[in-house]
Amino acid sequence: MTDDQQPTDPTGGRRADRAGTTAPGRRGLVQARKLDVLVVLGVLLPLGVAGSLAVVDGDDPAPYPDSPPSSARLTDASLVCAASGSSTAGDVLVTRVPDMRGGQVAVRVADGAARSLGERRSVDVKSGRLTTIATDGDVVVRGKDAAAPGLVAGRTGEARAAAECRAPAFDEWYVGIGAAAKQSSTIELVNPDGGPAVVEIALYGRHGLVEEEELHGIQVPGNGVVRLDLSQVTPRRGTLAAHVTVVRGRVVTTVRHTYDPLGRGTPRIDFLPAQAEPSVDNLLLGVPADGRGEVNIFNPGDSEVRATVRVVSDSAVFTPAGLDDVVVPPGSVRQVLLSQVLTKAAREGALGLEVVAAQPVVTSVRLLGEDLGLIAPVVPIAEDEPETTIVPAGPKLLVLAGASGPGSVRITATDAQGKVLVDGKRVEIGADRGVSVKLPDAVVAVTVQASNTVVAAAIELTGDRVGVLRVHPAEVDAQVPVVRPE
Repeated sequence: MTDDQQPTDPTGGRRADRAGTTAPGRRGLVQARKLDVLVVLGVLLPLGVAGSLAVVDGDDPAPYPDSPPSSARLTDASLVCAASGSSTAGDVLVTRVPDMRGGQVAVRVADGAARSLGERRSVDVKSGRLTTIATDGDVVVRGKDAAAPGLVAGRTGEARAAAECRAPAFDEWYVGIGAAAKQSSTIELVNPDGGPAVVEIALYGRHGLVEEEELHGIQVPGNGVVRLDLSQVTPRRGTLAAHVTVVRGRVVTTVRHTYDPLGRGTPRIDFLPAQAEPSVDNLLLGVPADGRGEVNIFNPGDSEVRATVRVVSDSAVFTPAGLDDVVVPPGSVRQVLLSQVLTKAAREGALGLEVVAAQPVVTSVRLLGEDLGLIAPVVPIAEDEPETTIVPAGPKLLVLAGASGPGSVRITATDAQGKVLVDGKRVEIGADRGVSVKLPDAVVAVTVQASNTVVAAAIELTGDRVGVLRVHPAEVDAQVPVVRPE
């Protein structure tokens, strides 16, 4: 009953009794009864309170509709370049994607095997200009306000191994890690901030999760570097996967992998790129048609998964005849030899591989010959967003694939002095095929911009080198979540 309604048959009180009594001798005549205010309140107030409690204790109110995060220009950005794998890796060059305002950024360096970053210094970084940081050690670059958006960095020496310079991440996956004398990985954790960070690492092998106490609660001091040689921390044979989670602070993870033939040749080094999250569709570009090695597949789920390995060529994407699906038990790693995928009939025009599965998986390719090359899935580049990457000098190819439909890609490339060597070259691309473009040896900065399609890109090192550097979208805008009252 609401405040606007009146009781249809009030019982009244003492006043109501007197007013409502029929006068003697006047049959059938009843006087109008007056309502006592206190009586009405006594009836209505309990009902109102009960109704309120019913609303409170009843069903929750309709939730606010979901809203996507809003976009705002980035005001704080960090990049970390891991220490080089050899003296020929060269200095770190820093620039920005096109049309960024730029400004002064802070730089810290950990020379050699140092466990902490050195004193801060400032350098000016602008679009279209390369700024050199002379060191083969770990480098942290940090920009704030107008100097934050669009930072890009990398090494340009003609080394056989090149690591990606990346922003901090909180959750990443790797497969193709080793912890033995012949195949060993060192996980490097760099904290770009002044406060401490804490990292958890979960390792998985052929038979599932590997329990190792030293990989839990790893403390990374502020502006510090922690290196974990897995062959010392948890020695074991076989190919491993890792899930790296930052539970406090910010950290950039780099995996340096070494193949040591144990006296039968020279050790070979490369860096294993991270995969942001498991995926049902994994595109691995830059796998040479005559490559030797294996495809690694890790199933992070709790049920068995079947994965299909396809070849991406300059004319089609297809599964080689006679190649069976790979059955991967939950929490386990499995391999497929490249010789079973890139057969004589399937290798013509091959530019990479695609691994698809009904459930998300983590994938990589390990190439092994005179050199070691480690390849992880590429990252899509949005339409009409120019993206720049710093690459080593020497022979190389730009490999493009993963287009969502017909479109074109505009390519611009410069040398270390900023001279334009490729000026806006356009190449056509379509869905279900790839394309490769030979770049001049002197090129160290490449900018690609897709039109009418999403695309993925990677730099394949050629000649006597084996390796791939992915073209990553630079951090320009931050995604700000919409906050609703509870």
